[in-house]
Amino acid sequence: MLPITILQNKKAFLSYNNFRKRIFTELYPRESEIILYLLPWLLSVNHPSFPGYVKNLKKPVKVFNIDAEKEIVKREPVFKRMFDFRGTESLIRTTSEAFIIQGIYTIGSMGTVSSTSRSDCDLWICIDKNDFNDITVGQFHQKINLIKDWFDANIKLPVYFFISDVSDIKNCSFGSVDFESCGSAQKNVLKEEFYRTSIRICGKIPFWWVCFDKENTVDYEKFVSEFSADTFGEYEFIDFGDLSAIPRDEYFGAAIWQYNKSLTHPLKSIMKMLLLKMFLDEPGEELLCHR
Repeated sequence: MLPITILQNKKAFLSYNNFRKRIFTELYPRESEIILYLLPWLLSVNHPSFPGYVKNLKKPVKVFNIDAEKEIVKREPVFKRMFDFRGTESLIRTTSEAFIIQGIYTIGSMGTVSSTSRSDCDLWICIDKNDFNDITVGQFHQKINLIKDWFDANIKLPVYFFISDVSDIKNCSFGSVDFESCGSAQKNVLKEEFYRTSIRICGKIPFWWVCFDKENTVDYEKFVSEFSADTFGEYEFIDFGDLSAIPRDEYFGAAIWQYNKSLTHPLKSIMKMLLLKMFLDEPGEELLCHR
């Protein structure tokens, strides 16, 4: 693939991503402002004035490239006033010592026609677990939980955080999200939904989204290997792995799981079961995320 193709794909992805953000904003004006902009800012700040403060934090945490996110930087003075902070200096300047959150992404109905007043918002907060040790990962979870407590008390839209390791996503290992998504049973189904429905809130762009050429078939693994080694670089992209097909029995297991979900979200479960039935009826069809 030529660099120009990758850049065109990146431009298309960002345009589509911003379109989805606008839909989210129209549906949930106040909540979207907090989720799309305040959340990554809070994750990158550690000060007693703001939710998520962890005393004696061993190492600061920053969302990747947050200081280059114009919409967040523009809103920083507003965020400070929200919590009566009087300082004028920026609190999100990235340092070389910080742990980097690779990306924050929605998964599911947010920003789609299936969003309703009863929808919730599932967020994947993606990290490389090799960057953390037992102490720092514990503090990171503490920070997430403190921010979640503030969200629960201050916004109507239910928000759920899933701390996800990049290598686990690549290997379709979603056991840690069993309760909400039955990750150990759905695996590839869950990754297909992520690629098809996710909104990048902040952080890196999935390689999968730029690994496309309408004129030629692209070897994903070869592309990622060559691209990562190139001086053109992998700086702003992240490899969550390819997805070519889903085993038929996994569709069936995912459909059975929807009986459980239907107790609380019947409309969503009906829609998902119909989608899974389509996949079961046409096992050779191209995945929706590819279309």
